[in-house]
Amino acid sequence: MTNTPFKQYYRVDEVAEYFAISVRTVYRLIDEGKLRRTKIRGCLRAPITEIQQYERELRKQMSEL
Repeated sequence: MTNTPFKQYYRVDEVAEYFAISVRTVYRLIDEGKLRRTKIRGCLRAPITEIQQYERELRKQMSEL
């Protein structure tokens, strides 16, 4: 995701690559409501704000361990 710093929406596979998780896990996070998504031209996309929020939540969980 670093090659386009001003991108507002990311494909599921880009989110998976960023977090080093599988695409299936990204879909699971979406289904569980942990990561919001939107559809753009029929494709699921995650807004950068949602990705950043999820990353903050992960960091918070890690700091509590």
